[in-house]
Amino acid sequence: MTSAARTVEFVYDFVSVPCHIAWKSLDSMVKPLGAEVIMTPVLCGGIFKAIGNGGPLAIPAKAEWYARDLALWARKRRVSFAPSPFPLVRSLPLLRGCFVAAERNETFRYVDAMFDAIYVHQRNLSDMKIVEEVLSEAGLDADAYLRGMEREDIKRNLLRNTEDAIARRVFGVPTFFVNNELFFGQDRLEFVVEALQRK
Repeated sequence: MTSAARTVEFVYDFVSVPCHIAWKSLDSMVKPLGAEVIMTPVLCGGIFKAIGNGGPLAIPAKAEWYARDLALWARKRRVSFAPSPFPLVRSLPLLRGCFVAAERNETFRYVDAMFDAIYVHQRNLSDMKIVEEVLSEAGLDADAYLRGMEREDIKRNLLRNTEDAIARRVFGVPTFFVNNELFFGQDRLEFVVEALQRK
């Protein structure tokens, strides 16, 4: 039985390649410790705007390095990764879908399907027709998800998550919390494991 105190919170946005790498690595790294993963979707662009963060691609030389670094980390973590040929995915409706998934007890299936579609199969999830296809292919009720993404309460929930993350001094994704200790970046997962082991 999982201890309620042994949890790691995963703060994520589908727009982030490091979140994909983290997502694909997280379960195998923390499950042996009996830790529960708490999923917290946020709008990373909203966080960046609120705190004046230009993001990792704002500096051309850094963007070039960043692409190579992500490929190295994907290989190290043994995570399938194909850079998307499309501009940054419009993740807002996909993030709202996370709340629909939570209501339907389908969070892990939904999140896995979205990350795989973008970063393994190179699907353009800025196109809602393709989102509908991906949902159906994953065995999820596409109509229920697409309707839920338009619900006002779900829109408010995503806004609240994003505002709460800013208040907790989150400055990007992926971010992890073990108790109130913040870790940033998929390259900090080993420290997340160490923090869980101290509990």
